[in-house]
Amino acid sequence: MASMSAHENQDQGPHFPPPSKRSLLFCPKSKLHIHREEVAKIMRECQEESFWKRALPFSLVSMLVTQGLVHQGYLAANPRFGSLPKVARTACSPARTAKS
Repeated sequence: MASMSAHENQDQGPHFPPPSKRSLLFCPKSKLHIHREEVAKIMRECQEESFWKRALPFSLVSMLVTQGLVHQGYLAANPRFGSLPKVARTACSPARTAKS
């Protein structure tokens, strides 16, 4: 019986409507207060992890492939700057697409 009263007290939070006014779609988990600072911290962590584990490795591999293609002659090098413009453009492209 003690567990029954504890469960009842948990459902009687300050945000919850009385049991007689709850609809069939009522979900107490979705009605809890969400801390915006905590959500912002999680978003920053996700963005940082995405950069280090996805965008950066993909950029480095793309740059190496582009440099290899220029070196093998499949892509023409710039007469003045060599392969630098193509490699730099390749490095910037995946980072831009990884953000979206």
